[in-house]
Amino acid sequence: MNSTHKVRKQFILESAKINRVKELVGARTETEAIDRAMDLVIVNSQIRKVLQAVKGKGNIRDIYGRTAR
Repeated sequence: MNSTHKVRKQFILESAKINRVKELVGARTETEAIDRAMDLVIVNSQIRKVLQAVKGKGNIRDIYGRTAR
C-alpha cells in the first residue's frame, strides 16, 4: 500500500508503542513503523469486509474471530 502523496504530520505518541510496532513489523524508522501499522489496519478492514460478505456461505469458518466485530 504505497501512497504517492505524502504529507507531514505531527503527533504526540507513546514511544514504547512505537518501539513495539517497529519490532513487530520489522521497521527501521518510526515513520516506517507507523506507515506499516496503518497498512495493517487497512488490510484487516478489507479482510473483515470480505469475511462479512461470505459469512454463512459454504463451509468457511472464521477461526480468527474477525467477523465478531
